[in-house]
Parts: sequence; C-alpha cells; structure tokens
Amino acid sequence: MGWLDTIKGQLIAIDTAPLIYFIEESPLYLPVVLPFFEALDQQMNNL
Repeated sequence: MGWLDTIKGQLIAIDTAPLIYFIEESPLYLPVVLPFFEALDQQMNNL
C-alpha cells in the first residue's frame, strides 16, 4: 500500500479536495485517493 503504511494507526486530517475527488470519481485523482478510502472502509468494517 505504500504511503498508506506510513499513516497506519495515526490520527490524520484530510482536506476536502480528496473527498471531492472520491465522490466525483475524478479520473485523474481517483487512483490516488481510492486506496485511502478503501482502507478506511475496511477499518470501519472491522470495528
């Protein structure tokens, strides 16, 4: 997962831009932000 491994287990804050890229399924940025939101979803399902 690369960069996701560096933030695992840490409290983070994100700007609204990645959320907008995800919601709008931006063809340019979705490949970058999708792994983050998938990992977040997986963690929420494990609670």
